[in-house]
Amino acid sequence: APKDFPTVSDNNGLKGKCVKLTTLSTGKFGADLKMPIAAGNLFMGTFNALTAVSNALKATQFGMPFEYEPLYITGYYKYKAGEIFSENGVNVSGKKDECDIYAIFYETDKDTKMLDGTNNFTSPNLVSIARINNPKETEQWTSFYIPFIMQPGKTIDQEKLKKGGYNVAIVFSSSKDGGNFNGAIGSTLYIDEVELIYKSNE
Repeated sequence: APKDFPTVSDNNGLKGKCVKLTTLSTGKFGADLKMPIAAGNLFMGTFNALTAVSNALKATQFGMPFEYEPLYITGYYKYKAGEIFSENGVNVSGKKDECDIYAIFYETDKDTKMLDGTNNFTSPNLVSIARINNPKETEQWTSFYIPFIMQPGKTIDQEKLKKGGYNVAIVFSSSKDGGNFNGAIGSTLYIDEVELIYKSNE
């Protein structure tokens, strides 16, 4: 049923509906492919289903053209970690799952049209990153305010910005390392009322 997928709409938002992201088991099929879990995730970008089995990290491509300098992201979340953390299907005692909330802003060029799960934090094209620090478990709607931090030595070419030469992506995941199939089944993240605040070009 639709409500049983890792990423679903939920009626119990801070205001109306929200998104519910849950880390789930992929069953025997996923285990045989060494992809034992699927973290609930929501992001700006595209997903290449043709390469998902052979290279899941590259299949997740982050970003959309953005003609303004982003300043920070805000919103509300609730989070509860699952009970048993595992790394590629093997239980790890003493380790706890974490959610992830972040945004990236990067420059595009002839060699880099999109960033993906392999280089979203390491690409030399990254200009600024906004990422939640030590997210906590909370049953109450909790606000977040995350500024974009400019990467060392980076500047923004205003002319290239106006021409669509930069991309931005906002990403949410119920398991921080879910892209590598590490996390806890049952970890659940709720997200609502997200805003991307940017600087006017005028």
